[in-house]
Amino acid sequence: MLDAVLSVPLFGLLVLILCRVFRPVRVGVFSAPEKAGWSPARAASGEVWSVFWLALGVRLLVLAATLFWLVVYGGSFSFHNLETAFLHWDAKHYVNLIEQGYSQYQEGGKHLFLVFFPAYVWLTRAVRLLVPNTVLAGVLTSSLCFAWGCCWVYKIGCLYMAPSLARDAVVYLALFPFSFFFGEVFTEGLFLLTTAAACYCALTRRWWGYAGWGAAAALTRMTGLLVLLPAGVALLELAREASRMPGGSIRNGAKALCKRLPAVLGPLAGMAGYWALNLYVDGDPFAFLGHQAHWYQGGMWVSRVLRYLWDNLVRTGTGTMTWTVWLPELVLFAVFLAVLAYAAWKDLAPSGLLLYGFFYLVVNYSLSWLLSAGRYLSCGFVFFLFAARLTQDRSGLKALFWAGEGVFLGLYLSAFLAGLPVM
Repeated sequence: MLDAVLSVPLFGLLVLILCRVFRPVRVGVFSAPEKAGWSPARAASGEVWSVFWLALGVRLLVLAATLFWLVVYGGSFSFHNLETAFLHWDAKHYVNLIEQGYSQYQEGGKHLFLVFFPAYVWLTRAVRLLVPNTVLAGVLTSSLCFAWGCCWVYKIGCLYMAPSLARDAVVYLALFPFSFFFGEVFTEGLFLLTTAAACYCALTRRWWGYAGWGAAAALTRMTGLLVLLPAGVALLELAREASRMPGGSIRNGAKALCKRLPAVLGPLAGMAGYWALNLYVDGDPFAFLGHQAHWYQGGMWVSRVLRYLWDNLVRTGTGTMTWTVWLPELVLFAVFLAVLAYAAWKDLAPSGLLLYGFFYLVVNYSLSWLLSAGRYLSCGFVFFLFAARLTQDRSGLKALFWAGEGVFLGLYLSAFLAGLPVM
C-alpha cells in the first residue's frame, strides 16, 4: 500500500512529462525569451568565460575554506594534511586506480574496483603527466571540469531563458551543499561536464558532438546513459518536423531519424568501452555486476528505497547518520521532486530536459544501498535550471536559496573534512 502511495505521484508526473514530449509540433522548440531584443547565441558566447571564472572562483573559495578548517580545527597545517583532506571515502580508491591501474589494484585477489568507471581515472592519469602528485592532479582535473561544465549549463539555460536566470542556475549549482565534491578526487566534475555538454549538443542538434560527449558521459558513470533521453526527444522532434514540412511525409521523417540515429546511440559506444575494460581485466564484460554485490549495490524501486531511508532515520534517532545521510537524502528527494513537478506543470523547460530530470532523480534513488544521494544530485544540473525559473522575479526566495545553500555547504564540507559519513 505504501509503495503505491509513493509510486502513483511519480507515474502521474511521468505521464505529464510524456504529454509534453508528444504534444503537437509547435513553431520553435523552446520558450520565448523574457527580454525583447535578447539573442541567446550572443548572450551565451559573450558571458561564457565569466561563468567559467565564476565557477572556478567558487572552487578556490571552497579550497580556502578547507585550508581554514585545517588550520583552526585540524591542529596544524602541512601539505601532507592538505593531501589527506582529499582522501576520504572513495577518493582513495580513485587515487589507487590512477596510480596502479585496474589490473593491479585488487582486494582479496579480486578486481572489486571495476565498479568505478574509467573516464575520470584515465583523464587524471593524463593530467598526472604534467602534475606528478596524484591528489593534486585529481583536484585540478575535477575543478577545471566543473568550471567547464558550468559553461555548458549556462549555455543550455540561455537556449530558453534570459542569461541572468541561466547565471542564477550556475550559482545554485556551485553553492549546492554537496557541491564541494566537484573539487575532490571524485567523478562529479567530469560527469557534470560530459552530461551537460551532451545535453546541449542534443538540444541544438549537433549530433556528432553529442555522440562524443555522450560516450564520455557513459564512460564516467552508468547514469551517463540517461543523456540518451534528451537526444531521443530531439530526434523525435526533428523527425516530426521533417514529416510535416510542405511536401514532407512520414517517409521523410523516418529518413531524418535513421540518418542521425547512429550518432544518437553514441553513449552506447562509451558503455561498450566499459564492457571491454571488464573483459580485459576480469575476462567477463559484465564482471562489474558481480562486484557490485561487495558494495551492497543493486537495483531497487524508488518507493522501497524511500521506505528504508525512513526506517533507518527512525532507527538511528539523533545519531550521526541521521544528519549526514538519511535525513538529507529524504529532504533532497522531496525538494528535487517538487522543483521538477513545478517545472513540468508550468512547462518551464524543453521536454527533453524534463524527461532527463525525471529519470535522473528516479534512477539515482533506485539503489539498494543509497549513501551518496547528495553527491549524485549535485550533478543533476537540470534541477538548478528549473530552480532559476522558480525563483524568477522572486528576489526574497532567491536570497533564501543562496543563504541556505551557503550555510549547508559550509556544514557538510566541515563534516566531510572531519571524516564523518558524508560520501
